[in-house]
Amino acid sequence: MSFRIAPLAFLLVLSAPALADDAPEPVLAEGEADGAILAYPASFFTEFSPVNARDMIDRLPGFSLSDGDTSRRGLADAFGNLLINGVRPSDKTLGLGTVLQRIPAAQVVRIELIREPLPEYEMRGFSQLANVILVEGAGTRASFDHTLFYHNSSRLVSEFQSAVTRPVGSGELTLGLNWNTRGPTNDRTFETARPDGVRLTREQYNDQRRFRFIEPSISYSTPLGANTQVRVNANAEFRAWRRIISGFAFDYVDGAPTPAAYVEQKNDERSWEAGLSTTLEHQWSDALASTTTFLLTRSDSDNGPEVESVNTFSNGIERVQVFYQDAEEETALRQSFDWTLTDAHSLTFGAEAAFNALDASLSLFEDLGAGFEEIPLPVNDTRVEEVRGEVFADAVWVLNDAFSMEGGLRYEYSEISQSGSAGQSRTFTYLKPRASATWRPGDQRRVRVSLERNVDQLDFGNFASSVDLNSDQVDVGNPDYRPQTDWTLEAEFEQRFNEDASVTLTLGRVWRQDLDDYIAIITPTEVFDAPGNIGDGSLNRVTLEWTSPLGWLGLQNATLDGFVEWFDSNVDDPVTGVERSWSWISEWEVSFDFRQTFPERQLAWGWDYFYLSDASSYRVSRFTNIQRPGGDLDVYVETTRWFGLTTRLGANFILDTTERQDLIFYDGSRADGIERLHQQRYFDNGPQAFLSVRGAF
Repeated sequence: MSFRIAPLAFLLVLSAPALADDAPEPVLAEGEADGAILAYPASFFTEFSPVNARDMIDRLPGFSLSDGDTSRRGLADAFGNLLINGVRPSDKTLGLGTVLQRIPAAQVVRIELIREPLPEYEMRGFSQLANVILVEGAGTRASFDHTLFYHNSSRLVSEFQSAVTRPVGSGELTLGLNWNTRGPTNDRTFETARPDGVRLTREQYNDQRRFRFIEPSISYSTPLGANTQVRVNANAEFRAWRRIISGFAFDYVDGAPTPAAYVEQKNDERSWEAGLSTTLEHQWSDALASTTTFLLTRSDSDNGPEVESVNTFSNGIERVQVFYQDAEEETALRQSFDWTLTDAHSLTFGAEAAFNALDASLSLFEDLGAGFEEIPLPVNDTRVEEVRGEVFADAVWVLNDAFSMEGGLRYEYSEISQSGSAGQSRTFTYLKPRASATWRPGDQRRVRVSLERNVDQLDFGNFASSVDLNSDQVDVGNPDYRPQTDWTLEAEFEQRFNEDASVTLTLGRVWRQDLDDYIAIITPTEVFDAPGNIGDGSLNRVTLEWTSPLGWLGLQNATLDGFVEWFDSNVDDPVTGVERSWSWISEWEVSFDFRQTFPERQLAWGWDYFYLSDASSYRVSRFTNIQRPGGDLDVYVETTRWFGLTTRLGANFILDTTERQDLIFYDGSRADGIERLHQQRYFDNGPQAFLSVRGAF
């Protein structure tokens, strides 16, 4: 894959000066430093026929929308890189994509691209921010997006998103409703053989799924006096999921497959999640402002019974039954102050407190013909709680028109306690510094270097045991699990060509401590896999991104966005002691997004492609390698001819979508190197057709 992608990326970089030949319109530069803020007027996006602000953000040259890094601890990293009229619009309860889809394109005056730290904006570690400036007094507005999907299971299902915003009192009220029904299917084949190649079994199954999701939401924003603004967001999600896997298992007898059993697996899961957030902003003076953020989320999941029945043609019926329930909660409060010391220097400081908890219970039963008997599992009924507090300070310095710096320091204290079948309490403290420097040797070029220490969010599910019947895997909870931390060093170089083409090259290195993976948990009767920390590792990353109009190729009103990323990771395997890559880290990730519009005909077409190279997983007695040979290619054609709506017809996953997994099962530990079985698994998901209609008013 690398030899196919590298020449194309190299060609695009060398041809970059020509990529801007068909710029639709000059872009004005404005801001406190020349070129620090690029302003893209709404007319810049006209050729893309945008329906809402999300369509416009997706076409903002050199920018990728981020909802924030929810794998990081704390609210600060969860707000994303988007501003609406200079203010962050959302939090963990409402995604930025949803916020943008609710804003009609006609209500956008311009989008500002903030390319470096400035005193009036809190970057929060992002290299760039997008600031969407709206029409004042927009009045009532509405948006909707309805898509019909036709799966290879011959099911016609739909996805619907809608919202209405209108003035209420002195503020604005937004009501939203999203729903989603899906019915995908895949065919799977498992081939098992001895290490010498002698085939033992063949399994062929059909996997039918049905998924239903509904999410109502409400938001209200209003001023409270001349200097105070309050925003309240609330949402609820209700999900129902059903899965039936059925098929036959064959034993190879004299080299020929012979029916051995009929296998059926059924699973029903219902869950809900609700969230409430409030943001209070107050301007104390021209130089001092404060922001108070409160977040409350609750969720509950009931999975089961999940039943697998194996009707053997020689020994009768064998059954396994799993019951799983969990409930999660999060409560957080953050208080920050923004102090503008001078036109070139600002300081942000404050504190945050949070409480998180998980209640989880798991029961596993087996019936070999005499009735169900419970199989005891470690850490199968537990409650995990975390109390966390943090103080922080961040500063921005603009040294001159070409050079700016951002730095910060956070100190965190947390206590994690666990009760139930595994009980203990531990405390952790972390010092988290961050620093970045941005240099702009001209309006078209930007260089940024950053160093940051990160602490990952705890995955509370790692403290509780789980069972996956699809992969015949039992993972026990690990009471000694701790959050992984890392130091990340990045150097980013951006070159723009006029204002509609850009190339960005990023070099990064990560030094990670307490890397997440799987470790061995030894009980008196068995050895289990468990989520755990396997030591320190490192990762190198090279990322190339570009936005390129294609007028230089004779394709008018056409744009190609590209993303190529290479990873090189290493860690000492805790089982074998040999250096290897991190689990589930692919060496290559590639994506392209092409779009061409024909404004006179009110037509457009496009395609996008995504590829991940092989990835591997390492367990105590099992090795897995996943291959995705074809990648994901989606194509579409769309028109705005009818009723001012955008109608799109397309197909997803049109290449070979068969995923292959190669597994090696060991007799004992992988360290012993005694291979017991080889297995190949094939998952064929098939293509998908869709028709969507969307509009904003």
